[in-house]
Amino acid sequence: MTEPAPPYSKLNVLCDIYYGFRPNKPTFLPQDYPDLTDKTAIVTGSNTGIGLQVVKLLYSKNCNVLSVVRTKSKGDAARDETIAEFPASKGSITVIGGCDYLDLTTVKPAASKIKDIIGDKPLNLIIHNAALMASVNTATSKQGYEAMFQTNVMGSQLLQHFLDPIFLKKDDDLKRIVWVSSGAHLLGFKEYGINWDDPTFENCTVEERPSANTLYGQSKAANIFQAKAWASKNKEKVDEIGCVSVSCYPGNLKTDLQRDWNGWLRILRRSLFWDGIYGAYSELYAALSPKLTTKDQGAYVVPFGEVRDPREDVKVGLTNGSDLKLWDWVNDKIKEFF
Repeated sequence: MTEPAPPYSKLNVLCDIYYGFRPNKPTFLPQDYPDLTDKTAIVTGSNTGIGLQVVKLLYSKNCNVLSVVRTKSKGDAARDETIAEFPASKGSITVIGGCDYLDLTTVKPAASKIKDIIGDKPLNLIIHNAALMASVNTATSKQGYEAMFQTNVMGSQLLQHFLDPIFLKKDDDLKRIVWVSSGAHLLGFKEYGINWDDPTFENCTVEERPSANTLYGQSKAANIFQAKAWASKNKEKVDEIGCVSVSCYPGNLKTDLQRDWNGWLRILRRSLFWDGIYGAYSELYAALSPKLTTKDQGAYVVPFGEVRDPREDVKVGLTNGSDLKLWDWVNDKIKEFF
């Protein structure tokens, strides 16, 4: 870290957790979205859950959507469902399968397909929605890293590396990146949410890992940092093209992200969580709201479409270089896959 993390209020953490279950009502809704004819969006993890709802809303507004998924057959089924639901749309949905963040070697081939499909057309929106929220702390990627950190942080940063050359162009007025985070960042490590000594937990045994909640919280704190760090790393070009990069906490939602939950967790999900469409409202506020400008780089969007502060130490980390340090650390780990 760049400097010792400041303390944060546990009372504020509890208040923020409560807000996640009882957020303000959405005010930026589909009827407020602009027409997206001739606009192109990339949405990862988009064959189910919030990602699918985001694709549906974008497509309903005539957007050309590239749906990046692990399993192409599931992506195709979601595409067909969406097209049938919105027969009047003038947009398109193209499925790019085989992108599995648990194996970083699959990202470059997927990015090559994206580049071939987009060609010289503008790329307007990138929504890094794909995520893993495991109920256990034992999952490990093909590269030997803790699975949630690789999926939620390293995978999206690697894909963004390949997308930068086609995204960072002055070819359209709409340019947004949304890095999907979570209120779970509140449960991350004490020092800016990150275990700085070994974020991927490759240098310890599985038995020595902290809880799954802490691991997931770390990955979501990292997503908040990525939004600001990417904008800082590309500041000159970002300012030129008017791009906005923000993180987004979609909400506490009933989605396939909790598919392996059981027992009382399943009861909690059924009784307190919101339908997935509300998460799409949050993400599309981040992607489309005219209230967000280049002055809002690294803003933290919360349910169901407003800007608030993340945990106090994470907020400080956005201004003291901790975000850049994490970005550089991840880049050093993934550069062999460039």
